[in-house]
Amino acid sequence: MKFKNICKDKLDIVILGCLVAVFGYFFLCNDIVECGDSFQYIHQYPMREPVYSLFLELYQVVFKDYYMKAVGFTQNLLAIICTYWTYRRIRTIMDFKILFSIGTFVVLIAPHLVTPLASITKLILTNSIMTEGITISLYNIWFAMLVGVIWKYYDDKSKNKVMVITFVIGLVLSMTRGQMILCLPVWFLVFAFEKLRNDGTVKKKIVSLVIYVAVIVVSLMAKTQFTKWYNLAETGYYVNTISSKPMMLANILYVCDESDADYIQDEGIREAFKGVIKEANNRELSIDYAPEGIIEKGLFHESGHEILNFEVIDPAIRVIIKDRTGVDEEQFLYLMILEDEMCNGIIKQLLPNVIGKYFRNYINIATLGFVRSVAVEKSVFHVYALFIYLVAIALTVYGLTQKSLRNNAYTTVLVLVLICGNVLGTSLMIQCITRYMIYNLPFFYIAGMGFVSTIWREKNNK
Repeated sequence: MKFKNICKDKLDIVILGCLVAVFGYFFLCNDIVECGDSFQYIHQYPMREPVYSLFLELYQVVFKDYYMKAVGFTQNLLAIICTYWTYRRIRTIMDFKILFSIGTFVVLIAPHLVTPLASITKLILTNSIMTEGITISLYNIWFAMLVGVIWKYYDDKSKNKVMVITFVIGLVLSMTRGQMILCLPVWFLVFAFEKLRNDGTVKKKIVSLVIYVAVIVVSLMAKTQFTKWYNLAETGYYVNTISSKPMMLANILYVCDESDADYIQDEGIREAFKGVIKEANNRELSIDYAPEGIIEKGLFHESGHEILNFEVIDPAIRVIIKDRTGVDEEQFLYLMILEDEMCNGIIKQLLPNVIGKYFRNYINIATLGFVRSVAVEKSVFHVYALFIYLVAIALTVYGLTQKSLRNNAYTTVLVLVLICGNVLGTSLMIQCITRYMIYNLPFFYIAGMGFVSTIWREKNNK
C-alpha cells in the first residue's frame, strides 16, 4: 500500500506521527506490568474468558521468557493501527474538516491517557497484561464499521463483508471480556435496522431478520461450548466462565441485614451468611454506612466491593465447602467452581426478597457508571454529565426530524444504547470502574461533533 493511501493529507501524517510517538513512548520508556487479574489470564483459569488467555499462552510458547515484552509491543502496535484506522474512517464518513478531525484523534486516544495521567493506579493499558490492552483497539474498529453501515458508506458487496467482519470482532470481544457480549445484540440491531430501512419486500426483510436471530443464537451456543471445551482442555473442568456469582452476591450482601439471611433455606449456609452480614457491618462496609448523595454512595460501594467479595464472602463460603466436600485451596479451581455454584444458589433465594434494596443500590452504581462513560466523577463533573446527556438526547430528537441530520441521530442512538447496555449490565454484578466504562467515551463525543459539523456545513452552504 502506498503511503499516500495511508495518509490522505498532512494532518493524517501528523496524527499518525503522534500515535507512533505516544505508543512508542509507552512501550520503549515504560515497563510491561502484570495487574491484579493477570495471573488468572496467564494461567488460563476458568474465571476468565478464553481469548486473552489463549493470546497470552501463544506468546508464552513463541517468545518464552520475553513474552511480556512481545505482548506489550503487539498491544501498542495494535493501538496505533486501530486508532489511526478508526480516525481515518470516522473522518471520511462524517466528512470532518481539520478541527473535528483533530478532535476525533484526541477523544480516541483519551482512554489511553486518562489512566496513566489521572487514575490512582497510573496504569498504561497497552503496557499491562489486561484485556483492555486489545479490547479497546478492537472495539474502535467494530464501532467505526457500524457507523459506516448507518451512514451508508459501504456498497452492497462491501456491506456484506463488513457484516461478517463486525460479527466476528463482536464475537471475539465477547469471548475476551464478558461485558462485551453486548456487541452481539447491538450488531443485530444495526443490521436489522439497515435491512428494514432499505428497499425490499416484507418477506425478504423477515427472512433476513430470522437469519440474523439464528446467527446470534447459534453463536451464543457455540461461544458457550467453545468456552467449556477450552476450560476442559486447560484445567480438566467442563465449565463455562465462572466467578460472576460471588461478585453479584457481594452486591446483594452490601444491602442485606441479618434478618434477610432467614430467606436462605439451608440452615448451615443461613447461619454462615448471618455471620457474613455481621462481619460486613463490623467493618462498616454495608450500605448503612454509606454517605449521602448518589455519586458518594456509588463510590462507597465501589471502595468496599472487593473486600466484601474476597475477604468476607470467600472465606465463609470456602469453610462450608470444605466441611461438606473436603475441597479446599489445594484444589483451587474445583473450589472456585463449587463456590460459584453455592453463591448462585444463595442469590436465587435472597435476591427476590431483597430486590427493592438491591435495586436502589443498583441505581447508585449505574449512575456512577453513566458519569464515567462520558466524564470523570470528580468535582461538578457529575452535573456536567447529566447536562451533556440531556444535550445528546435533545440533539437526537431534533436530528430525527431533519433528513440531513438523521444519520447523526442514528449514530448517537447507537452510542447511547451501547452506554446503557454496558452500564446497566455491569452494574448487576460488579462496580462500574473507569476502565470498564471508557469504551464508549470517544464515540459519544464523536457523535456530538458529527452533529455540530453537519449543522455548521449546512449553515455555511446556505
